[in-house]
Amino acid sequence: MSVTVPPAARPKVDLQDVSVAYDGGLVVRHVNLAVAPRSIHAIIGPAGSGKTSLLRTINLLAPEVDGAKVSGRIMLDGEDILRPGVERSPVRRWIGMVFAVPQPLPGSIRANLVYGPALAGVRGRALDELVESSLRAADLWDEVKDRLDLSARALSGGQQQRLCIARTVALAPEVVLLDEPCSGLDPISTFKIEETMRALQARFTWVLVTNNTKQAARVSQRTAFLLSGELVEDGPTAQVFTSPRDVRTGDYIEGRFG
Repeated sequence: MSVTVPPAARPKVDLQDVSVAYDGGLVVRHVNLAVAPRSIHAIIGPAGSGKTSLLRTINLLAPEVDGAKVSGRIMLDGEDILRPGVERSPVRRWIGMVFAVPQPLPGSIRANLVYGPALAGVRGRALDELVESSLRAADLWDEVKDRLDLSARALSGGQQQRLCIARTVALAPEVVLLDEPCSGLDPISTFKIEETMRALQARFTWVLVTNNTKQAARVSQRTAFLLSGELVEDGPTAQVFTSPRDVRTGDYIEGRFG
């Protein structure tokens, strides 16, 4: 007898036996990882552990742009987005991504925010409302509301990163992937980005790759530890950080390697 899983009980993103290889070399090995809806799920691990490759695979950048060979299944709301015939553009709208280095588009702050929605058919006053609501969501409106037509690249690094989050939010994705979004940022900018994640958790599902274990401990409900492409451990953040099941997890968190 088949059992229908209620949507509320189903993972938002479910990686099933996912492996990623470049030029024949495996960088992610048979990862199984379930991300709950409207949660912040952190992925930690040392450099070279496969974190970014896994993240770029979730929104299909790795196989399409990076030339990766991917096996397994990536389920978004119960649908396998790796299956043949899936359109890639809608997937990237449903699964937004913010990179480690801020990547504002050429042009003004306003232009950065309206570009994607305008392509999707949003017009007129709705665009102006979307600019304000997206900047407010990223805690940036008060800082830039009087200079929306100035170059986005004139903003500070932390402001540029929050603009990139606002640009992602403007497209109303289901999931937001963050790849080291606070690397190189000052503590105040880092705090504002973390507060933005918390404030928007009721709207989006967040997957955060970070080398900063303290950041993972501060903001996430669950934490996964990746090492040499292997998922060593995944569990509630409090448990992973206070009583990890695997000695390698504890050694990494305590700074004995990495």
